Amino acid sequence: MRYKRLLLIGIMIIMLLSSCNSFSQQETQNNGLTVLTVEFNSGAPIPNLYITATDVVTGKVVEDAVGSEEGEATFSKLEEGRDYAIAATTLENSTKNDGYTTIEHFTYDVTKPYYRLQTHFSRDEQELDVPVVMQKPELPHGCEITSLTAVLNYYGMNVTKLEMANNYLPKQDIRTVDGQRYGPNPAQAFAGKPSDKEHGMYVFAAPIVKAAEAVIADKQADLRVTNMSKASQDEILQLVREGVPVVTWVTLDLSEPKKDLAKGWIYEGETVPHEAYMNLHAVVLTGHLGDKVVVMDPLKGFVTYNVDQFFESYRDLGKQAVAIHK
Repeated sequence: MRYKRLLLIGIMIIMLLSSCNSFSQQETQNNGLTVLTVEFNSGAPIPNLYITATDVVTGKVVEDAVGSEEGEATFSKLEEGRDYAIAATTLENSTKNDGYTTIEHFTYDVTKPYYRLQTHFSRDEQELDVPVVMQKPELPHGCEITSLTAVLNYYGMNVTKLEMANNYLPKQDIRTVDGQRYGPNPAQAFAGKPSDKEHGMYVFAAPIVKAAEAVIADKQADLRVTNMSKASQDEILQLVREGVPVVTWVTLDLSEPKKDLAKGWIYEGETVPHEAYMNLHAVVLTGHLGDKVVVMDPLKGFVTYNVDQFFESYRDLGKQAVAIHK
């Protein structure tokens, strides 16, 4: 009798343990995956992003969610061992489908309940941590290429302003014939050399795009370049809110544009001289705080300007801008 009682107790214990294990396994499967969206550089949580999980094989969105104030969103419909693309964007972009999106691929593993998604979005009240890179003394006229260098450094690329100016920036000398100056269209190449204090001039967005594309290809970096020239104020500010620094052409201290015909030159293939800008400048737009913008100025470091005055100067300089995306 005692043997039967012990056997019965043993069977009951085995059944209980089996039941607990079954419940534990089921609980693990039902907990799903928590995606944490964070800023690329600081690791700070980015709240309220719209996140989707797409089955890589079928191309169908399996589940979507909006992140919490702590940057977390939970997915419960993912299947063990399947490949998914996790994408994060803003709620505004999710409806317009024309903004920046962070996408990563992974294989779902139920034993790994958390996934940390590094994005280049940022909080509205937080400027991007673009490093300060000063153009002087080596590049007295190198604000554009120095600003680009700072953005590339922000994304972790190990390049210097001199490497960018010497090896990647399209350049063409200005020459004087019978008292008349001839040189490149700044939309095609830098006029002169950025290291030449006496004769160096400036360059517009398109050659900076070419310089960025060339170095990204050489270094095999996972970055892309967009010429944002002619973009509106809202479009550029949206990029910054999404964590994308923008090289922007304005005037020194946002002053009125100053032009000088005597310092100008005839562009290649043309016959009429163009006035030269005497106070053209380029900076990196890194933040938008209420009615202010924060920029990395390669002559001064970080500077804050009134947002409307900043974009008025941007428009005065012909709406020239370049964005580098992850």
